[in-house]
Amino acid sequence: MKKAVGFIRDCIEKYIPTIAFVTLFVIFVFQVFMRYVVRAPQAWTTEVEQSCFLWLVMLGACYAQREKAHVTFTLLYDNLGVKGKAFTAMLGNILITFATLVSFLPSFHYIIGLAERQQVTTLLKWPKTIVYFPYVVFLLFICLYALIEIYEEIQVLRGDAKYTEKMLRESKSEAEQAIEASLAQEQLDLNNIDYGGKEDK
Repeated sequence: MKKAVGFIRDCIEKYIPTIAFVTLFVIFVFQVFMRYVVRAPQAWTTEVEQSCFLWLVMLGACYAQREKAHVTFTLLYDNLGVKGKAFTAMLGNILITFATLVSFLPSFHYIIGLAERQQVTTLLKWPKTIVYFPYVVFLLFICLYALIEIYEEIQVLRGDAKYTEKMLRESKSEAEQAIEASLAQEQLDLNNIDYGGKEDK
């Protein structure tokens, strides 16, 4: 069951955005070729690009949230203790949860309403419900990730060692991670040299 859920999540957050990106790139190149080489612009390519862009950005943002890869400004956050970090992060996630919950139902009703009104795109006649549906998925996934993070931050505030270590590890800057990786590699190299020296003796 866990593997099935993980595969579905990867399909939504990784594979579909990847397909959307490749399609977007190919159509973009085709559009440029047709416009400037063949001198026969294709208007329908714009609708494909817009649809692919929405699917790419909305679902890709879910994966970025999973990996905590969104751009953040952590000047004050980095100077806080672990419980201070947990508290401030929890406030942010509470705000995100509130915003997504408030906008989910109106957005869902609007997108379903597009299908009921049989709204389609101008040229390709694609149902607009399909074009805009990734936004609903985006809201749902971002809300779920925020709730998971709130739970973890509560555990940190309660003093749970497992989640405290996880937060400390995730809050390290890229520079700190690079330094640690470099030191670990140097230690590994030294161990290999020492081991090689012993073998020679």
